[in-house]
Amino acid sequence: MMKLTVLAVAAVLLPGATLCAPAGDEQETGIAITQGTPVPANPTTDSMRGIVASVDQRNDTIAIQLAPEKTEPFRVQDGLLFDSVRYGDEVEITVQNIAGAKTIVGLRKE
Repeated sequence: MMKLTVLAVAAVLLPGATLCAPAGDEQETGIAITQGTPVPANPTTDSMRGIVASVDQRNDTIAIQLAPEKTEPFRVQDGLLFDSVRYGDEVEITVQNIAGAKTIVGLRKE
């Protein structure tokens, strides 16, 4: 009976223990590990101000005029942003590089 109880407890506790990693690994390298793939712990974010030049919901992009002669398209992380902006709106955007594309992760109308 005792062996059966020990085996039952081991079966419950040991699978969870194999998934845990020491806390020091993340802090020392600055990399979070998800299923064996290193991922940057803090992606770089940039804030920019500009005017909405176009909204292309079909391609998930919003073009922002950053300077008088510089308009740049950005991917949109949250599709709800399309409902909140229109051509000509002055905005401040927060951008991250996600999967190699500059992506709007935050938007505030001014």
